[in-house]
Amino acid sequence: MKIGLLGASFDTGNMGVGALAESSIKIILNRWPDAEVILLDSGRIVSEEQLRIGGRNVRVKKLPIRFCRNIFLKNHFLVLFFYAVLLKVFCGNTFKRFFARLNECLNYILQMDLVADITGGDSFSDIYGMRRFTLGFLRKWLVLLFNKDLIMLPQTYGPFRRPIARMMAGFILNRARYVYSRDKEGVEYVNVIFNNRLNGKVNFASDVAFILDAEKPQRLLITPSDIVRKESSIIVGLNVSGLLFNGGYDRNNMFGLKADYPALVYGIIEYFMKNENVVVLLVPHVFSPEGTVESDQDVCGKVYDHLRQTYEGRLFVVSGKYDQGQIKYVIGMCDFFIGARMHACIAAFSQYIPAVGIAYSKKFKGVFESIGLEDCVVDIKEMGEKETVERIADIFEHRNEIRNHLKDTIPRVKQQILNLFNFTVT
Repeated sequence: MKIGLLGASFDTGNMGVGALAESSIKIILNRWPDAEVILLDSGRIVSEEQLRIGGRNVRVKKLPIRFCRNIFLKNHFLVLFFYAVLLKVFCGNTFKRFFARLNECLNYILQMDLVADITGGDSFSDIYGMRRFTLGFLRKWLVLLFNKDLIMLPQTYGPFRRPIARMMAGFILNRARYVYSRDKEGVEYVNVIFNNRLNGKVNFASDVAFILDAEKPQRLLITPSDIVRKESSIIVGLNVSGLLFNGGYDRNNMFGLKADYPALVYGIIEYFMKNENVVVLLVPHVFSPEGTVESDQDVCGKVYDHLRQTYEGRLFVVSGKYDQGQIKYVIGMCDFFIGARMHACIAAFSQYIPAVGIAYSKKFKGVFESIGLEDCVVDIKEMGEKETVERIADIFEHRNEIRNHLKDTIPRVKQQILNLFNFTVT
């Protein structure tokens, strides 16, 4: 089996996207242990990478579909689109073999048995702008032009604020073989906006990142030093989002938050510091280059520098860079977790750690609801700082009940995710 994977990458610095990539590969290999997986939008050049997934070494081919100015690249969208059109006209196997010899990237695509797509988890929407949505649409369309079965892995659909985006989304979903939504509300949403024209094709399945394996880093850097856990210690992990801290991509409250997010972060820390048994660990989940709007690492360092003297010995920050499995291990060190990055919260839940999601989009509620913990979402588009801190405090008081619920729920969720590809390939 040769399986293409779209919308997942290990190159973005976003550990949520990395978690989706690794988990998707793990699901594929659970169904087809000897499958060759090909990442279709990872990196810039055609290459291979050795990964450790599910306790085994896995070789993954990276074949990015490019949209750069050099339109003569063998893996450029326009080149591959040209071949797709030619093969519609010259459709015999002889022509396929001839064209495949001319372009190794085309050859890989022609050999694929199916293509799975996850669109970064939440990018099948125009909420991040039409450019990102359109590039994702074109990659999916290209796959369909080559007559490949397209499987839409569990993700968030919408919102689609523009009519053109809604039309483009309907085009893809109507032609996909299977469509999975990672929240039940998403199933209803898709059916409503497309007037039930998808004939019951959309089904619910949990977010694939629940099955990501935690991996202990060879070197774990915590500033000022490793946390010394005492018998009475409660380690509260706090993921601070660079994107929200900086006001979104336009740096002007892009997501329409009611809460002042930086003030909320400081308010959360202040609240927990009133409990002398609590230590707070600042945990980045996006490792973008320094100075970029998305960098959690930058803002975690900024918060730590601002408060380290005030809370000396009780406030810590994760330093260094880690992959998705390693940062999950770090999150697993916590007793309670608060995250503005949804996959940081999933990393906690999947290790039976009670967590609160600080939500700025609908994706949080649906995914938390899928494991029966929708009450652990605080929506800062609707709630101010004071109300949000009070809600987090209430959830913290019920953390033992949440932990017991997770121990009952998560094993079943993981098994369902691993069986996602239990269908026959035609």
